[in-house]
Amino acid sequence: MSCPPETAAELTLEGVSWGDGILHPVSLQLGAGRVLGVLGANGAGKSTLLRLIYRFHTPQSGRVLLDGQDIHAMPARRVAQRVAAVLQEQPTDFALTVSEIVALGRAPHRRALSGPSARDAHVVEHALARLSLLDFAQRPFGTLSGGERQRVMVARALAQEPGLIVLDEPTNHLDIRHQLEVLRLVRGLGATVVASLHDLNLVQGFADDLLVLQGGRALAFGPVARVLTPDLIARAFGVRAHPRGPARFDFSLFDEMQQETPA
Repeated sequence: MSCPPETAAELTLEGVSWGDGILHPVSLQLGAGRVLGVLGANGAGKSTLLRLIYRFHTPQSGRVLLDGQDIHAMPARRVAQRVAAVLQEQPTDFALTVSEIVALGRAPHRRALSGPSARDAHVVEHALARLSLLDFAQRPFGTLSGGERQRVMVARALAQEPGLIVLDEPTNHLDIRHQLEVLRLVRGLGATVVASLHDLNLVQGFADDLLVLQGGRALAFGPVARVLTPDLIARAFGVRAHPRGPARFDFSLFDEMQQETPA
């Protein structure tokens, strides 16, 4: 079952930072049900920011608020019920089937020592179906390709029924068709979403808002159409962006071999 809009979480970052210059203070407010794309070159601080949001790291300064509550003041089980994370790389040595991996998403909702309920089974089956994984349900997780494993982890997040989903490069390992399918699915869940992306053209039709990072600092935050400009792309990525429609670009390197004008 997808996450109904009324359970989507509001996310607020109040000057959160981490490490020695790895991530400088970042502040923003993301309304419930909105989708935020986080863009930046390698080393810009995207993964560090996401780790702060899903409580893997503790901020060096500032606070991460979920519906106005500091996530580090909330019980860990409650955070696990409200926040799901899908990471870039997944382990391959799980001695579990695909269905068992997806069922792990129900763990935060179970009472101690209780087994899976009929509703848990229904939610897991629904998540498998949404990600076209029913035929893989009894396959060992470690036998899957990288793209198949990524879809399984998205299904596990879906089974968790969170109010906030954090995705670190969710299209990593996926072919073009599954990239579009996964982004469309995540977009339609009704949850608030924060996703780091490396393909600037994928944000169109997926993200409502963008946060652009460079060197651990926020360059811009706001609606896609306002933020994603050729000038900002040049500053963040060091490439020329040639518009070919709303928030759609072709890219080229800056010409570093230009001849100087003769004196």
